[in-house]
Amino acid sequence: MQIKSSLKTFGRYALALCAALSIALGSTALAEERPLDAPRAQGLIGERFDGYAVVRDAKASAAIRSLVESTNTARRAVYEKQAQATSAPATEVGKVYAAEILQKAPAGTWFQGADGRWTQK
Repeated sequence: MQIKSSLKTFGRYALALCAALSIALGSTALAEERPLDAPRAQGLIGERFDGYAVVRDAKASAAIRSLVESTNTARRAVYEKQAQATSAPATEVGKVYAAEILQKAPAGTWFQGADGRWTQK
């Protein structure tokens, strides 16, 4: 009985989150993605399952590291805002955005799954 109740609650969170994100994703939520395209294509930057960018190359420049940091700061703000609006955990919001990032990212972009494995789009 408790599991059934938990699943219903999760379903409501997921539905509300998807509705809110579908509105947000069409506007400015992922506006910062274009500056990432070139470093992604070079394999310097990858994307994680949780909706955050990551530096993949230990020799990446300070500018690349700064780009990833500023991108993640902006993403975190969006995820937290959406989490408050939908009463869903910010970690779940990030995962929903990660799916959208994967879909919109150019070919050649690297993605790290929850298991730590990297795959290339």
